[in-house]
Order: sequence, then C-alpha cells, then structure tokens
Amino acid sequence: MKKTVVFGGTFNPFHFGHLKLINEVISTVRPDRFILMPAHLPPHKIEEELLNDSDRLEILRLAASELSGVEVSDYEIKTGGKSYTVNTLEYLHRLYPDEQLYFAMGSDMLISFLNWYRAERILELAVLVCNCRDESEMAAAKSAGERIAEKGGRCVFTECEPLVCSSTTVRERIKAGLPITDLVPKPVADYIERNGLYRGND
Repeated sequence: MKKTVVFGGTFNPFHFGHLKLINEVISTVRPDRFILMPAHLPPHKIEEELLNDSDRLEILRLAASELSGVEVSDYEIKTGGKSYTVNTLEYLHRLYPDEQLYFAMGSDMLISFLNWYRAERILELAVLVCNCRDESEMAAAKSAGERIAEKGGRCVFTECEPLVCSSTTVRERIKAGLPITDLVPKPVADYIERNGLYRGND
C-alpha cells in the first residue's frame, strides 16, 4: 500500500526546524508522497502575526521546490474558515482511497491530541508520526502515544533530534534587522527580504 504523509501548520514562516522534521519523517516512514498543508486559520492557537495566505503559500512552494517528493496543497487555504485536521484527512482519504495516510506533528501537539476536534476519527483515518524536539519531551510523548493506542490509534516516533529554530525566532530576527539565512532556506530568505515581510509594518 502506498503511503502519503501530511504535515500541516501555519508555516509562519517555514524554517530549518520544519525541514529537519520533514527529513526525519521521510526517513522513518519512507512515503510515496509528502504533502505540506498550510492552515488558513489554526484552531489550536492564535497567530497574532500570521502572514497572509498567498505569501505563506508561495514561501512553502519555494521551500518544497528544493525537496524531492514534497508537494504543497492549498486545500485548507481555499476551503477557508478554521482548518480542522479531520476535514483535511477526510478530503485526502477521498482523494487517495487506497493509500495509508500519515499525519506528522511535534510532540507538544501529540500530548494534547486527544482534545482535538474529532480526534478518534483522525485516528481511523491516519497514523500519527511524532517528532520530539528534545529528549525531555520523549517520556510525555510516549505516554500520550500509549493513551492514543488505547483509543485504537497508532503512533510512530522519529529519531529524537532537536529542532534548530522556531518561526517566532525568525520573525524576531527580521524585526531586529538581523540576518535569517542560518534559519531558513535561501529562496525563503530572499522572498521575505524582497517583499519586506515581518518587519512590523505590513
């Protein structure tokens, strides 16, 4: 059976931490297809500095252009409203009915997963793939994985590697007038600079 991985989020903006997660998930799952799914409005958090949809979509496409087998979907952006994972997975299940879906996330999201909207339906639709940001999160993530297994779900854990940065760090660097080339891929850095993004006046 073919495997399709979905990795969602605001990607505000995409950075090397996201890239590390992508590479680790690909190494662990070995999918036939890897989909980056930018959210229109995330239901789990409020992004006070959320870049507009078109810019985030273009940033992701620039990042994905350098990654073999990785594609970008605008499904959640085109759908509008709050971007609930279960709706996206239902859509992908209809699109690829004979494929096994995997949903990639960080350990912080896994720990709160059973509180998500229609969490048990998500577990019917996809295998969860968890990336722990550091060793200290592994125990809590494994415990969450056991609770999810009790609900009939399945979790896969990638190798424990720290994420090198956050989107917040990238935005703060830009506002301070500092370089971000060590935090994001060059095409992303060039696009942000060219369009004057995240400078606090857009």
